[in-house]
Amino acid sequence: MAVMRAFETDDYHPDYGILILADTNQAWDPNEDPQMPHHRDRGDMPTGAFAGSGAGWVAAQAPDLSDHTVRIELHDVPPAAERAHFDEILETPFRSSSGELALTDLTGGYGEADLHLGDTEWFRVRVARRPADGDGYYWLIQFWPDPTRELPAWFARSSQMGDRTSGVASDIEALLRWTPQLPLETSVDDLAQRLLVSGTAVRKALAVAEKDGLLHIDGDDPLRLSLERKTDS
Repeated sequence: MAVMRAFETDDYHPDYGILILADTNQAWDPNEDPQMPHHRDRGDMPTGAFAGSGAGWVAAQAPDLSDHTVRIELHDVPPAAERAHFDEILETPFRSSSGELALTDLTGGYGEADLHLGDTEWFRVRVARRPADGDGYYWLIQFWPDPTRELPAWFARSSQMGDRTSGVASDIEALLRWTPQLPLETSVDDLAQRLLVSGTAVRKALAVAEKDGLLHIDGDDPLRLSLERKTDS
């Protein structure tokens, strides 16, 4: 399947171990309703156990071992998944404002665009990572237009990421940020299947997330999950 546009570098060195791919210019309509994702303008970029996305940004855990190889692609339709070749894979909605993306880091600021997405606003993005032949990691980040805004889903999760409670708690919050109508009605089994973790990990993460104010739990069968913080930003 043809790649419409691509950018690749083999010497990306993220500050503080966080990879950031962001709009070069974010210009949201302050009067829009509904505002998606929730907490759009709060300023944080949670990466969960592996990666996360929002309005104008994709962020991921990039252990600062060495230079990373990062390949970013734009497709017109969903590309074939190479799930057997990667240790971590996340698919999530992405909302574009400027149509221009820059690969940067927490302290690097935004320079010229590395990839042009065009005028489309809503995308699906697949973030995949595996160890490189030497040090560091090889990343494949693929975008394609998708207005459906299907909730994030994890297709590979390594034992290194595993059932880390804090990361799984943040992953559950990411689901709520992308849920159009809250509360999200779900179950421990459904969350475990979507996040590729154990039911025990989900239960522990829900308890931690509620304690830390990331979400509110109402009911048990089904689970009714809402964002605890204000969502009118």
